[in-house]
Amino acid sequence: MLHALCSKMNTMGGKVSPLLGTLALVSGMSGLRLDRPMVQTMWTALFILLSAIIGWMYVTTPSLALMYVVVEWCVYYLGHILFFRFKLHHRLRKSLGDERAWATYESVLGVVFFNLGWSLAMFLRVHAETVDLSIPTAVATTLGGALFFVSVGIKTWATHLVGMDVYYYRDLFHDRAGDGALVTSGPYSVFSNPMYGIGNVSMHGAALEAASIQGWAVAIVFHVSIYVFYMSVERPFVRRVYASAP
Repeated sequence: MLHALCSKMNTMGGKVSPLLGTLALVSGMSGLRLDRPMVQTMWTALFILLSAIIGWMYVTTPSLALMYVVVEWCVYYLGHILFFRFKLHHRLRKSLGDERAWATYESVLGVVFFNLGWSLAMFLRVHAETVDLSIPTAVATTLGGALFFVSVGIKTWATHLVGMDVYYYRDLFHDRAGDGALVTSGPYSVFSNPMYGIGNVSMHGAALEAASIQGWAVAIVFHVSIYVFYMSVERPFVRRVYASAP
């Protein structure tokens, strides 16, 4: 994300055990940052919980599941592109001030992050076993699970290297460069953008595990769309702000 251009942040504000640090990292990637002020964390957690409950209770038919993923696509992919292309982040910062605007955006984005994964999960729930893979179910489950966990593991590793603020587009939101340099270690030594590339293969793994052709179609649309966002919003920003960026 942002070609890993940003300083690595200590997301917990102090030394923590590797286990707690990893849990905080995964929680943040899922939408809930535990290193934020308590009020912000509680509000974000509340909306995530409400999203989870509403999705589980009411998204029980193919039409509602499709509506859920379409709304999420409009909010995260299309909406995010328009948000930055029309410079609404500048208006938000001017209206609320930098820190309050950032906290608001970050909380909303956290809820959106959660719903991105949850909408796909609910979609797969009602579209499971819709294609004959011509391989044993146990094999499909194993392969899908392996793809999912390898993908999430590499994405978590990449996020650890660049910091959670990069994951939440802090530089892009504030429209200025961070203090760090290009990260070239770990997965960044192999992939130019492991968060968007192999980091999103988890969606395909989940679709394979569910044997869902419709779910795989949604995974493809989501995966392609994040690159549209990258090409139209992130990469121009990176090239404008960071002289060393490719």
